[in-house]
Amino acid sequence: MGRFHDLKGQRFGRLTVIERASDKTTGSKPKVMWRCHCDCGEETIVWASSLVCGTTVSCGCKTRKHGFSHKERLYETWKNMRRRCNDPKNKRYAQYGGRGITICPEWDDYAVFRKWAMSHGYADDLTIDRIDVDGNYCPENCRWATTNEQMNNMTKNRMITYRGETMSMFRWAERFRISYGTMNHRIQRGWSMERIESTPERK
Repeated sequence: MGRFHDLKGQRFGRLTVIERASDKTTGSKPKVMWRCHCDCGEETIVWASSLVCGTTVSCGCKTRKHGFSHKERLYETWKNMRRRCNDPKNKRYAQYGGRGITICPEWDDYAVFRKWAMSHGYADDLTIDRIDVDGNYCPENCRWATTNEQMNNMTKNRMITYRGETMSMFRWAERFRISYGTMNHRIQRGWSMERIESTPERK
């Protein structure tokens, strides 16, 4: 276990550390997270490493200096994404951060996230959608989708618990070495997971 550095009360850019938040484990190493108060009045949860290294110095409001308004819808999307993954007090945390969903470090900077969004089809009537619901928020796993498209993706990736392990139906299909179509067909017909696992797919 590495040495713990208490950052409470310290200031990093526009952020003042309030208290330690729930930690996360990435790979085999635990990541320490801190709840911070920003000069603009917002609160945010930040990796300890991001504070110490100076990569995160505000809740994202600092990007306003680059001409971005904190009132734009995309900024709210970014803040809500961070709250779901980083804030244990958020009502949706259990579905995201609570089960290990994280946000890639480069998206700690709203300007970087905004640049990706604008170059990948963002529009005010679209929502951010993770292609693999077991995956993280990062450029390789995210897209902008309509509500119907997102609901379809959620259906495709419905969560199933089997033998004490919970994964999406898509992941179970991969585990059983069958196609998603076959997996879905068998589920619709009421097959048990034991039968699905033990029955090879017809070629």
